[in-house]
Amino acid sequence: MSSSPKRRKHNWFAMNKTNEVSMNTDEIKLLKKHITVEQDRMQRCGSTGLAELWGNALKLIEQLETQAQPRNTPILMSATNPNGWKLEDIALQLASEMVEKDMRIQADKRPQVMIASKNNKEIIDLFHDVHVKQLLNVALFSELGPDQGPTGKPRAGAGHE
Repeated sequence: MSSSPKRRKHNWFAMNKTNEVSMNTDEIKLLKKHITVEQDRMQRCGSTGLAELWGNALKLIEQLETQAQPRNTPILMSATNPNGWKLEDIALQLASEMVEKDMRIQADKRPQVMIASKNNKEIIDLFHDVHVKQLLNVALFSELGPDQGPTGKPRAGAGHE
């Protein structure tokens, strides 16, 4: 097997057609260390362009690490997540972002885009329905007593007695 960079790149692609690779934390740390060493070496040699490329590779790995973090973090406000969003607020925020997203495709009259725009409008309507229903829940719970916040005494369920 040839050791030329072009050949190695081809073999890597042949082994990894989906461009996905599983690496454990130790392997990632080692890769980042090797990249940092190579970046420093290129900088010392005066190859600032190559040093910059190694730096960009390191930044990309760090971005991918961030994106790979588990997404099961709670987002709604609760006793265990007092800094979370209120459902009625997040529903409006999502609806607003969907409106902006849909506005960017309005000039495109291809059938697929028009169907996607119709779907976007239905999603926006659903977010508004969520907002209205949650406001109804807020009104119902206000009849049970004052809101003491996410860490206060609950008005319903366990601990409300």
